[in-house]
Amino acid sequence: MKNKKKIVAGLVLATMVLSGKYLHDQAFVAVEKKLTIKNPKVNNDIKITHISDFHSNVLSNLDQVLDNIKTFNPDLIFLTGDMIDYPTEKKIDRTMFFLEKLSKLGIKTYFVSGNHEEASSESEIFYEKIKDLGITKLDNQGENLRIGDNEVYIYGVPYWGMDLDNFKPGSGLNLVLAHFSKRIRDNYDPRMDIIFSGHTHGGQVRAPFIGALVAPGEGYFPDFDSGLYNFNESQIYVSNGLGNTFLPLRFLDQISYTNITIERP
Repeated sequence: MKNKKKIVAGLVLATMVLSGKYLHDQAFVAVEKKLTIKNPKVNNDIKITHISDFHSNVLSNLDQVLDNIKTFNPDLIFLTGDMIDYPTEKKIDRTMFFLEKLSKLGIKTYFVSGNHEEASSESEIFYEKIKDLGITKLDNQGENLRIGDNEVYIYGVPYWGMDLDNFKPGSGLNLVLAHFSKRIRDNYDPRMDIIFSGHTHGGQVRAPFIGALVAPGEGYFPDFDSGLYNFNESQIYVSNGLGNTFLPLRFLDQISYTNITIERP
């Protein structure tokens, strides 16, 4: 009888330990996602690292994340909002610790604001800090770039106050950065080739074969919760995010960043 109790107790303890490790890893150990997007407008490959919804997280495998990005050697890094969980001094410092290390890779980086950055005027401190790192904040603005043999236009919008009046796409590849893809879907322009977004966190808690149960702004069983989607004449990529909000709780939805290659079909 005693042996049976010991076995049961051991199984319970092992289950608790393994469950605790699983939940910890889901929320604090980032995984690298790899994605290839086909587009006829590119002449040679364009590589982009997409990071969204960091939420002032503390990554247990930060060095591995940085090494993976360095090895991928992207042409650009996109930060699509909610890099801070809320603009307090402590949370800004935690995000800057990550961004300072990221900026040392020497890769041109673009940022658009999310709802958490826009929650307080204290974010102006954060904006100045990323400017000092050479990170470009796009606020209803666009830039033309030459990457290899490709003409690329990048346009970024804030979470609130989105304005497409300055959207001046060219004949090359037109990329749009928006924290929440619904803002773009509701104000769609068919000249947009690929939209990069986040906000949903992939739902944070996902069910097998179903996906996200609920996502911010997208409601229950959302259609645009995670991954690459075709939308009219464009494509939308929704990042699961590199952080957590409200609670550090994720299930079947480990925090992630995405190394994306855009290539000719």
